[in-house]
Amino acid sequence: MVETHGGRRFAYFVLAAAFLVLLLGRWIRPVDNAVMVIAAPFTAVVSGVANTTGDFAMGVFDGQQLRHDNQALRRQVNLLLEQNFQLRQAARQNKVLRRMLSFDQRNSHMDMVTANVIAEDAVGIDPYVIIDRGTSSGLREGMTVVDGSGAFVGSISQVATNYARVLLLTSPSSTVGAYDTRTQAVGVVDGWFDRLPQLDSVVATAGLKVGDFVATSGQLNLYPRNILIGQIREVHRTNYGLFPTVILQPAANLSHLEEVQVVRNYIPSVPARLLNQP
Repeated sequence: MVETHGGRRFAYFVLAAAFLVLLLGRWIRPVDNAVMVIAAPFTAVVSGVANTTGDFAMGVFDGQQLRHDNQALRRQVNLLLEQNFQLRQAARQNKVLRRMLSFDQRNSHMDMVTANVIAEDAVGIDPYVIIDRGTSSGLREGMTVVDGSGAFVGSISQVATNYARVLLLTSPSSTVGAYDTRTQAVGVVDGWFDRLPQLDSVVATAGLKVGDFVATSGQLNLYPRNILIGQIREVHRTNYGLFPTVILQPAANLSHLEEVQVVRNYIPSVPARLLNQP
């Protein structure tokens, strides 16, 4: 216990001496420096804790801000995508309308009515489409139907008040009088099941070639003349055959029809219901 009290007395002495030195002012700055040196580790720890806490708080705030900015950017991207889609749709619609207008201008003698395709079976046994026009729009059986650029699509086979059924060029029930625009050779375009239509009844000596264009001939007054049907894709001749097999690529995209035009002022001389009879 004596040593303990002696140690305390020595400590008190040292503190008193240090206090006197401070009063004299001579060692004030060195003591301050010493205190700063001694306190530096603790200050660094406190400062580090404060900085870490501040960084964490800023991180939380920045994270929330980043999430908010990300959501805003996503909304903007979605809006831009929607606007781009609408612009593409409008451009496509304008392109279709320009083709229709061009065809109408070239064929001002034709009374055309535009119709939308509302149902289709373009790849079945007897391909057809349903359009949203009928007798209320002046449509009748047998009327010629073309696409937006004026290429031959088919003819109306059934009609109701507000809709009509269009028999497509590719249907086995379809037969269209046609001619090769280069050679003027006349034949008929017949639809075939599960294959492209063929230009038949043209003799081998007519000189048909791949790439020739084929249009309606106006035979029997069933369809207007000079409506583009398609282009010759293949010509197969044999040594013993009188008629070559001529494969035709339709000009109209019959598997992706959206809008068509019906020629209302050209009425075939034979009702459409009789055309398919043997």
